[in-house]
Amino acid sequence: MQQVKALLAGERAYRTIRKKIVSMEFAPNEAIAESHLAASMGVSRTPVREALSRLEAEGLVDFRSRAGTIVAPIRIDAVRSAQFVREKLEVSIIEEAAARNTKRFRFKVRQAIEEQRFAIEQADIAMFFASDERMHQSFAEMAGRSLVWSVISDAKKHMDRVRLLSLEKIDLNLLLKDHDELFKAIESHDTARARTVMEQHLRRVMGQIDELMATYPEYFEGSAEAENEAV
Repeated sequence: MQQVKALLAGERAYRTIRKKIVSMEFAPNEAIAESHLAASMGVSRTPVREALSRLEAEGLVDFRSRAGTIVAPIRIDAVRSAQFVREKLEVSIIEEAAARNTKRFRFKVRQAIEEQRFAIEQADIAMFFASDERMHQSFAEMAGRSLVWSVISDAKKHMDRVRLLSLEKIDLNLLLKDHDELFKAIESHDTARARTVMEQHLRRVMGQIDELMATYPEYFEGSAEAENEAV
């Protein structure tokens, strides 16, 4: 029983810290205090230390001799790799979703789009981001590729921090327009149009890398000179 409790505590610590990093609650290069995290989660330092080791392996935290544990900077190479994986998989997913869509999934997508419209009216970036995530997951479910969405979700953790920063800069109505176009393509079973719009949609964030690096230089590591190349 104690072993099970320890495993659960470690997993909870991992998920909690990972979410705080990916959501930018913990900023890139911010110091992480194990004792503070342990106290805030009501666990010992052991599961926190184990969670941080897992996150280091994933490239989300760094251990530095003088600074201790810090949130890893946003590394451009990792973002580019995440973008590559996401685009290749989601473009295939949207084609299958357009071919296979059902009324139930169309309703879920439309509901998400209306929620995003409301989030824009309320200037609620967090709501928009969460609804966007659910919509893209619905595309995967519509295509019968829920397990592939798990792969995408894991891969894109390195670009989700960039996505959140970009939502403060980009006109969210452009993203909403993309979503409306995707819905129309799906509704009409237009796989070619769905593919084209999804490619355009997923590349919007990468087109903002230079501006984001100029605005938040302390968050980034690496060069963005190749970012606007097609992946």
